[in-house]
Amino acid sequence: MRRINLLLILVLCTSVLAGCSSSIKASLDNQFTITPGQSARIASESITIKFIGVMADSRCPTGVECIRAGDVSCSIEITKDGIKNPITLTDSAGSGSSGGYTFQNYKIIFSVSPYPVAGKTIAKSDYRLILKFTKLGN
Repeated sequence: MRRINLLLILVLCTSVLAGCSSSIKASLDNQFTITPGQSARIASESITIKFIGVMADSRCPTGVECIRAGDVSCSIEITKDGIKNPITLTDSAGSGSSGGYTFQNYKIIFSVSPYPVAGKTIAKSDYRLILKFTKLGN
């Protein structure tokens, strides 16, 4: 009986770990989405982007009238040629319509989902960072 329980636990753990992808492949000029703790690799540019998490989210929830739109800030880490660069992406409009962010010779367009809804809390793990990297000068 003990061996069966151990085997079931081992199978369950393996299944859970197999379902967790800590890194995805991405490419320039194509949108991709990552979750907190997940990374994306743009192999052609030797870039890895890790989504650390949402640091602050003061966007005006759907169903509420606000004086200002609010903003959302995300912490990411961009590793380029082996050098780690901590970066905070902030969407001041709170709607994904920000002008983006410039990192070295790349333009980063981003948005954060889900958008807040009145009366509902967004779990840190439910956030998604939608990114698009474009090389400047192209």
